[in-house]
Amino acid sequence: MAAVRARRLVLLLTLPVALLWVVHLLSQQYGTALPPQVLRLADARLLPGSAVDPRAVPGAVSGPIDAEAGSHHLPVQIHESEAPGPLWFAIDFQMPRAAEQPHWLVIQHRPAASIYLDGQLLAHSSMGRGFTAEDEDDFAQRGLLLAGRRMQVSIPPALLGAGDHRLSVRLVRPGFEGAGLSAALLGPAPQMRALQEGRRFWQVLRVTTALGGVAIGLFMVLVWLALRQEWLYGVTGLFCICLALLLSPYLLNGALLPAPWWRVVLDVADVLSKGLLLFLVARLNGYQWRWVLQVVVAYLGLAVVIDSTAAVLGWSWTNFATFWPWWALGSRCLILLLAVVIAAKAALESRAAAPLVGALAVTLSTWVWLYVSYFALVASQQLSVVDINVVGHAVLIAMAGVALQRRFVGSLRDQALARVVLERALEARTRELQARWQELQDSERQRTAAEERERLLQEMHDGLGSQLVTARLSAERGVPSETLVEVLDDCIREMRLTVDALAVTDGDLTLLLANLRHRMGPRLAAGGLTLDWQLADVPLVPVLRGTGGRELIRIVQEGLSNVIHHAHATRVRFATRVDDDGGGVTLLITDNGLGLSEQRREGHGLRGMRRRAERISARIEWRAPSDSTEGPGTELAVWLPLR
Repeated sequence: MAAVRARRLVLLLTLPVALLWVVHLLSQQYGTALPPQVLRLADARLLPGSAVDPRAVPGAVSGPIDAEAGSHHLPVQIHESEAPGPLWFAIDFQMPRAAEQPHWLVIQHRPAASIYLDGQLLAHSSMGRGFTAEDEDDFAQRGLLLAGRRMQVSIPPALLGAGDHRLSVRLVRPGFEGAGLSAALLGPAPQMRALQEGRRFWQVLRVTTALGGVAIGLFMVLVWLALRQEWLYGVTGLFCICLALLLSPYLLNGALLPAPWWRVVLDVADVLSKGLLLFLVARLNGYQWRWVLQVVVAYLGLAVVIDSTAAVLGWSWTNFATFWPWWALGSRCLILLLAVVIAAKAALESRAAAPLVGALAVTLSTWVWLYVSYFALVASQQLSVVDINVVGHAVLIAMAGVALQRRFVGSLRDQALARVVLERALEARTRELQARWQELQDSERQRTAAEERERLLQEMHDGLGSQLVTARLSAERGVPSETLVEVLDDCIREMRLTVDALAVTDGDLTLLLANLRHRMGPRLAAGGLTLDWQLADVPLVPVLRGTGGRELIRIVQEGLSNVIHHAHATRVRFATRVDDDGGGVTLLITDNGLGLSEQRREGHGLRGMRRRAERISARIEWRAPSDSTEGPGTELAVWLPLR
């Protein structure tokens, strides 16, 4: 582990410095500083007049310019309401000696423009055809030229003699896009070519970095807005947007806000980027140090106030006679160095590659910032440097993108793993439930079989068994054969009645009662009872399915037995009816006997009837009949549920 730490420490100390040296050489190769031979023409005067020919505009060709002409420092932005007509700009410059080689003139404009040198047309931009006065009103061809156009003109040496010269630039009438003109660059072709290549290289790098920062930052902020618990996404997104905002001055033609508010926005974005970098480095490396958060909050609170005040008052970054540059550079330096220390500590304590790569990125970004800040602000005369902070910003935005990608991929892997674990757990739980269900099924079958055996034994004992015992006693006593045959016939009828009840398993109440009538008809007739059959059409009764029909038959049997032995009745009526709400069916067994006794006791038979009714969720009730005309009578009501 000590050897690994030593190698990582050497890597952290040497690789960022080596990369900075490479970036420095690259910046010298693709520099953006103006060579001495290149002139930057930034002072222009807005001339009165709207003619196409520069000779018709006072001061556009040569000679003194009207004192009333407006002086402007390029770049300039003019709205349509400020200048309803075409615009003429005069830019004076001096050649110390005659040109010996072709020169390039580079200028950015909006909308179409014509450029004259000492009254001679050099070039004009148009919308696909030669420039005419009609182009001024052809807005359909102009399009939305918000970004402007870049014109590069080659000027022969014969037109650039020693002495004073005047560039005249005519912009067509501003439309909804307004008008704009940048400072002109004029210099020998080789130096201008190298300058343009350098500017193009750094511009592409800045545009790519800014767009990447905005895209990644907005995505992270949107993730945070959708998932508020993922607040770290929101902090990282704000950090990336701040870095992209710091590159905006190189990408925009002008300030988005009037002075000094645009500088306030940029300075606050710079402060936020430094503070959030320290916070993210500590947080992403797993450090929960409370003092880091306190340092970040204190720095942001203090720096935002001081830097905003400096921006509003216009304090200069290079005036080291005041405390402002010392504070601005010193506070940022301390925050960045603290972030480097924390990142390096995490890289040295871990064997993973991610902390090491993050520490290298933070260290390189800090070295780049120190390099640019020192040579551009503190020792600006010692070395001409390019603002290569874009390299540090690009590295940090790339790290944020990599972190986002790693977290996103990790989230997908966690989801896939969780899905696999859940599927396995579900399969195991399913097998367990199936095993338990099988055990319950086996137990239920055993319990049902045991209950059924008990019921059959009870039926055989109470019904057929008791009658066989009676037959045996009768045979032992030597009763006449006719009587013995009658007893045996009762046994056979009891057995057949049980078989019939078990045979009807679909809950057909009418069929059950019809079988009962067929089997018990002779016995009822022998007892002097007449059957009055008034059964109505009723639906199938679910509780009578299976062995439920046998329970009902035993209830009816016991009720008829009570009628035969105790009621002294001559007629029994069977009737059925369905409840008005369709919730149940009621079976009514009504006799014309003696009626209910006031001192009636509930014996073993009646209690058995109630127990059988409870098994099939039925209700039984004894009451006086409502339409009895032949005697008091008794009515047995058996209610059976249909649901």
